[in-house]
Amino acid sequence: MGTIIKRTSGKGVVTYQAKIRISGFKIISRTFPSHEEAEAWLRATEPELKARSRETARQQAHARLVEEFKERPRIVADLLHRNLREETVRKKGAEAETHHIRSILKYPLARIHLENLNRRDIKEWMEQRLRDVAPSTVNRELNILNAAFKLAANEWDVAFCKSVLIAVRRPHNPPGRVRRLSPAEEGALRRAGEETRNPYIVSIVDLALETAMRRGEILGLEWERVSFAHRSIQLTETKNGTPRGVPLSRRAMAVLLTLRQVAAYELGCTGELDSGPVFPGLTINAFKLAFTRMVKRAGLQNFRFHDLRHEATSRLFEKGLSQMEVSTITGHKDPRMLARYTHLQVKDLAAKLD
Repeated sequence: MGTIIKRTSGKGVVTYQAKIRISGFKIISRTFPSHEEAEAWLRATEPELKARSRETARQQAHARLVEEFKERPRIVADLLHRNLREETVRKKGAEAETHHIRSILKYPLARIHLENLNRRDIKEWMEQRLRDVAPSTVNRELNILNAAFKLAANEWDVAFCKSVLIAVRRPHNPPGRVRRLSPAEEGALRRAGEETRNPYIVSIVDLALETAMRRGEILGLEWERVSFAHRSIQLTETKNGTPRGVPLSRRAMAVLLTLRQVAAYELGCTGELDSGPVFPGLTINAFKLAFTRMVKRAGLQNFRFHDLRHEATSRLFEKGLSQMEVSTITGHKDPRMLARYTHLQVKDLAAKLD
C-alpha cells in the first residue's frame, strides 16, 4: 500500500499527503485534511494503478516477444542472413565468406524450416553444389554452415537438430594444386603486363614471385612495414592472423626501391617516402580485372594469381631452403600444406644416398 505523511504548515494547519509508488509510473500524490480521507483515496486508487501497471508490463513483454520472433531465424536463409550481419562482418575473411553464403542462399536448402532440417537435406544440397563447384569449395561451405548452426543452437537459442551435420560424409578434396610457371610463360606475362594500363601490375607480379606473399598482403602493403635497412617486410595483417616477417631478395628490393622513388616523385617529396600505401588507390576488384586481362593477353591457360605464390614457394625449395625456413617466409602453419613441394628435394636426397 502507499504511504501517508502528516504535514503541519507554519500556521499550524495539519494535512495528510498520500503517495503511491509503482514501478513504471510517476509517483502520484494527493493531500487531504484528514488521515481517513487519505487512506480511502489510497484504497480506491492503488488497485487501479497496479492493474494498469500489470497491463503495461504484459504489453511490453508481448512487444519483446514479437520483436524476438522477428529476429529469430525460422528457415536456413534467416539463420545465414543473421550470421552475415552479426558474425561474418567481424572476420578477416568476410569478403570470401559473404560470397560463399550468398551462393548457399541460391539453393533450395536455404528455404527449409530449421525444425525440419535433417541430414538428407544437407546431402541433397551437397550433390547439387558439387555439380557447380569443386569439393574443396563444398567443404568450406560446410564449415560455414556448421559454425552457423552451432552458434544458433548455443547462443541464439534456436530450436533445430543440432546434429544435422554429424555423420554427413564430406567430399574428398582434390590433391593440392601446384601450377608451375615456365620461363616462357613468365616472359609472356611480363610483356602483357607492360601493355596493361595498370602501372603496378608488373611490380606486383614480381613481388609475388620473390616473396610468396598473398594477393591481399601485397595490395595492403604500406611503406611503414618495409625495412630497406633490414631487407624485410613486417606483415601484421595476415590470413591466419599471425604476424610474420618476409625477407627480401635483391630483386624484390629493387622493385620496392623503384616504386618508392616513383611515388616520392609524384607526391613531390624531397626526402625518402616512409609512410602510406605502396599501391595507392588500387582496389582488389580493379587489380583482379587487370590481372585477368593480362593473363588472357599473355595466352596463359588455367592460371590464377595464387599460382604465383605456389611458384614462389617452389623456387624457395629449389634454392635449398628447408621446410621450416620456407614456412617462416610463406606463413604456412601446417607443414602438410608444404608437403606437395617435397618432390623438389628428392634429387638432393638421392645425392645424399651415394
